[in-house]
Amino acid sequence: MDGLTGLVALLVAFHVVVFALAPLFVDHRRRTFRRRFHVPMRPLAITWTAALLACVLLAAVGDLPLEASMGHREVRAVGLVGMLLIGGTTVGCAAIVGGLLVGRRVHRLRTGKCEPPGEIVATGRAVPTADGEPEPSPVFERPAVCWAWTLEANDRFGGDSGWTMARSGSGGVPFRVKRDAEYSDVMVDPDSAHVDIARSDSTIQPPDDPAPGRLERLADTDVGGTDHRYSEGVVASGDTVTIVGDVDADGRMIDDGSLATHVTAGEQAAVIRRLGRRALAYLVVGSVCLLVSTPKYLTWLQLR
Repeated sequence: MDGLTGLVALLVAFHVVVFALAPLFVDHRRRTFRRRFHVPMRPLAITWTAALLACVLLAAVGDLPLEASMGHREVRAVGLVGMLLIGGTTVGCAAIVGGLLVGRRVHRLRTGKCEPPGEIVATGRAVPTADGEPEPSPVFERPAVCWAWTLEANDRFGGDSGWTMARSGSGGVPFRVKRDAEYSDVMVDPDSAHVDIARSDSTIQPPDDPAPGRLERLADTDVGGTDHRYSEGVVASGDTVTIVGDVDADGRMIDDGSLATHVTAGEQAAVIRRLGRRALAYLVVGSVCLLVSTPKYLTWLQLR
């Protein structure tokens, strides 16, 4: 086994153990991943691992562009090119699978089931549970059952970099989605869901000023930059929301490692549009990565 092949094998083993297998058993990482990317981690990790192993098998049967006269710098350069092409191929495969998973949810929304148990779609009024009540939102302290906020920093990285996202978060109190008498209510816990709410209010202040509302106690807002912009959207008690996710026979949302419960302010059509754009973006990015990286990788291995 030559030096480059040994390095590839070592990197593959490292990535499989650290990035593919370990996160499957860390619950909070799975939840964070699902809330951020709208897709479950497990199928993406499996897809990424399978694509990576396929690239390694191709390298084993191909002809690595190495020559005996190459020095260490040239060998490292060849290895870097290979890693970039492998990365593009594996990311492309994972992005396409993610797009298909989100697209499946969009289809489920269009033809959604309305009664538990199983994956359902429900639109109705957000009402606090019997033993709960609305809480002040983190930034503007408005009474709400759930909220989403962002913190942007201006010129955070210097060089007139403009406004960039530095922090974000969401949460709320458990609430019921109260529907027509024809359907039973659905119980939602915003802390384990993806809360997709338009940011309706914002404020800009110097970076040295304390964060507004309760946010200073809830998040690290020391992110640098010349100005900070805090934005927030809320769902108040009685507002219309649409949720999609898995529920048990009692109408409670299940957080079991599948697609995250999705909470959106407004009617079902808004969720379809937003998730549809997300699915299309994943599919386009994945296709571009595969179309660019895979042929170049095969050429690099002299397999075409």
